[in-house]
Amino acid sequence: MIRAAFRTPARPYATIALSAYQSVQGPVLRQYRDGRVMIDTGNGPLTGLPLNRPTRAPGWMPILGPAF
Repeated sequence: MIRAAFRTPARPYATIALSAYQSVQGPVLRQYRDGRVMIDTGNGPLTGLPLNRPTRAPGWMPILGPAF
């Protein structure tokens, strides 16, 4: 029997702020359309806005393309 070894893609990590002084980070389990992410903390999943999220493209970007 031949088994192919495929590498699994690395899950991105995200950091979520719980308060002004506490944050948690972990692998992203799910991404929502409103920008929130669900991460695995080891004690259970948590959902929130990631602190290290990429910048959003302006609304006109899909219509007109990049500015330069």
